[in-house]
Amino acid sequence: MKIAVDKNSISVVKKDKNEYVYLFENENYEELLKTGLHCMYYKLCNFVDINLTDYNIDCFKKAKITDKDWDKLPEKVNYKIGIIVPNYNYEHTIEKCLNSIFNQTYQNYEIIFVDDMSTDNSVQIASKTYGDFLDKQTMDEDFGELKIIQLKQKRLNGGARNEAYLHLSDDVDYIYYIDSDDWLYDKYALEKINNKLQKKPDVLFVGIAKYKNDKLSESSTPKYKDKYEAFEGWSGSCGKVIKKELATRQECLFPEGTLKEDRTQHRKICFYMNSFELLQEPIYVWNQQNNKSITTIREKVVWGTSTIRHYADTMQFALSVKGQDPKIDKLMNIALNKCKKEMEEGNDRQW
Repeated sequence: MKIAVDKNSISVVKKDKNEYVYLFENENYEELLKTGLHCMYYKLCNFVDINLTDYNIDCFKKAKITDKDWDKLPEKVNYKIGIIVPNYNYEHTIEKCLNSIFNQTYQNYEIIFVDDMSTDNSVQIASKTYGDFLDKQTMDEDFGELKIIQLKQKRLNGGARNEAYLHLSDDVDYIYYIDSDDWLYDKYALEKINNKLQKKPDVLFVGIAKYKNDKLSESSTPKYKDKYEAFEGWSGSCGKVIKKELATRQECLFPEGTLKEDRTQHRKICFYMNSFELLQEPIYVWNQQNNKSITTIREKVVWGTSTIRHYADTMQFALSVKGQDPKIDKLMNIALNKCKKEMEEGNDRQW
């Protein structure tokens, strides 16, 4: 654990097993917490440990007791996050989804809500939810923006996300995808993400909690040691925050008009990324009891045709990168064999 201590606590810290510390003196405690530090201060001869999980903060600079610049706290960057929400007929969940974003402690974001020709009241509910949120704000408060885009042609989630890229503000730094039947884990999710983005990774892999049988079940956390493990890892778009320049490059766009688009995009992102970080706390809630989700309806023709399309997309990508990295070539051959088996046996499972 990395902790921040005041100068009066040095003797105790030297006996502690924590190798890295911050030192501070006469700092405004509330301001210090905003730096994302785990803090301990001296008061009435008692050491008070501020629990990291209670404050949902994370360290992003290391300093030893012997460092000469221990008193220089780094300037924290508040990266702007473009949150892309594709939607089709999720009027029953969209309010919960959007409110989980609006109520974040971190407000430097914008939402691009892309409706894929819904026939229900999704768009109206999204607009009303945002209006209700705005009504609660005061003039001096910062808050995120919602942009609603309505497609004129059916493009499925991949096309909706690609369209969203065209509407991102120029100052967006990172992109995150939230499906309109899911929601963020808690009100600190974006704050945790921004803390982990301080190292400027191309990709931040985040933890995912599952919602089933009316309760949160086990969470999956990323534990990748290198890009090859990430390449083989879980492919859901909601499991990673991506630098805008990487997500929007031509080679990394989503396949359109098909399902399983996030599997193809995942491999492309992992191939082209140069750096990544892990956030192993749950950030996102994957709603697995949504009976209107296309991934829960296996008899749909679109799922079968998407399996064939996924094989074609995987083959195309494998050919485009062949010879550039022997390890990737091997992993692509494994992926192609898996896709072929899915087509032949029809036993593909999402969960």
